[in-house]
Amino acid sequence: MKRLRCRFLKSLNSNLGAGAVCIKQTVPSLQESLACVLFAICSFFLQNSPTHGMDESDVPLHRHAPRFFFDGEAEQQLCLAIQCGDVSWVQGMIAAGANPHAVGEYGVTPVYWAFLHKQERCYEYLLSLGCDITVALDLPPNLWPDVRLCEYSNGDSLLIQAASRVSSTWWLSKALKYNNFAVCRNPHSGFDVVHSFLSQTIEKRWRPDVAEEFVTAGIDLNALDDRGDSVAVRALENGWYDAVLWFLEHGTSPDTYNREHWQLIHHVAMEYRVIQGRLKAFPESRQEWEASDRKRAWEQLVRHLRERGYPLTEALIDLERRQQLVDELPYLVWRRLQRDDRYCGENGGEFREYVKRRFPEDHPYATWLPPEERK
Repeated sequence: MKRLRCRFLKSLNSNLGAGAVCIKQTVPSLQESLACVLFAICSFFLQNSPTHGMDESDVPLHRHAPRFFFDGEAEQQLCLAIQCGDVSWVQGMIAAGANPHAVGEYGVTPVYWAFLHKQERCYEYLLSLGCDITVALDLPPNLWPDVRLCEYSNGDSLLIQAASRVSSTWWLSKALKYNNFAVCRNPHSGFDVVHSFLSQTIEKRWRPDVAEEFVTAGIDLNALDDRGDSVAVRALENGWYDAVLWFLEHGTSPDTYNREHWQLIHHVAMEYRVIQGRLKAFPESRQEWEASDRKRAWEQLVRHLRERGYPLTEALIDLERRQQLVDELPYLVWRRLQRDDRYCGENGGEFREYVKRRFPEDHPYATWLPPEERK
């Protein structure tokens, strides 16, 4: 039925200029009434939503007709061609003046329409034209995509949605192939494409082959989320010790601080506590843990951090003392100043302002600057 509908739409599209008259000319005069009926059916498919007779205010995005998002008839036709998966029709519509880079209502674009309707050939063709995959969508809750099609949080771009689910890995890989150095961040969650790739919704599967494509595409592996955590911290939260080590070996810095003044090593120290607590509660699991690949990956990670100047023992002491005050400062803030750590991470400026607000102007801490900014 869907294929028949697409053929109707394509046929009508090629004759839009003449409308019903053109269709009638292709049908013998004795069947003129049948031609009118055929035209009415085609026009209905073209002009009306597939949700006819339903409440359009509570229907997922993919169930709406393009006219719901695009004012231009050419762009509506282009999205219908995309929805049918007909690349030649898509090319014809673009040649006739349809804008493949159009941004419709709520941030919907033609390339997003291809992603939403899982039309691979049209999607790849639009990517080859340089269509923007970083446009943030701001959909009202009643229009959110069906969760069976993709993961969506308000503010997500196509690139972030493609990164958030194992089933859309092909779409992510193609997007990275055609969009080197793509930069986008959800303004609400603070997630970029790599954080989204490592989110809980990807079903606990670490994919180093896809992660390699981030490197090839020039994606920043040092970007921090809204908490100030790096992708290495996100991987650790998933329990992927080999992924943490992979990111560290491919450029992710262990130096950055989050907004609680934790570094990666502090998260590793907390994970160590969890591991030891689990082994104490379930001693029968120790043998399995000792023989596991996860244990070997864990030891490699701890050794790697120690060799880079982050011993686990010091971090465990930091966690023990983190509730203490030293020089009227929370211990981890004091520690950060005593270590005289270099300016690092996207929240380094916030830390400097925090210290200035905390002390009067004549206090030594109030004038603290990162080493590289000192004269």
